[in-house]
Amino acid sequence: MKRTTRAFAAGILFATTILGIVYYTNHKQLQPNKISEKQYEQLVAERNELANALEKLKKETKKTTPSQKQTYIYTLTIAKGEASRDIAKRLQQAHIIDDAQSFLTYLDAHELTRAVRPGTYVITSDMSYEQIARKITK
Repeated sequence: MKRTTRAFAAGILFATTILGIVYYTNHKQLQPNKISEKQYEQLVAERNELANALEKLKKETKKTTPSQKQTYIYTLTIAKGEASRDIAKRLQQAHIIDDAQSFLTYLDAHELTRAVRPGTYVITSDMSYEQIARKITK
């Protein structure tokens, strides 16, 4: 038993020695290559060119993009028993929502189609589907 343990320990010592020799002889190769000053200057110049191009693009985009989106306000009156598809159509015609079908899909997905309550509500075009649904289902 002692002989086996000694042989095992000698094997581990031998393997560790070999690994140490390999590591220290190849240690310089494992370090990342340092870039020269010329390469560094070239990278900085490329970065500056890209930054300038991005600034130009931002300025051009600001000129062509309207500064504000128009907000519509609509007073929605819901009669008792009115179908949610009719409400969605009216909201689309009043430019409150972009697509009546997607609003109906939202109501169906959240099981709010039958929760719509009659009444008069002030709805704006900057409201999300969630905000509109919360308002008309209270």
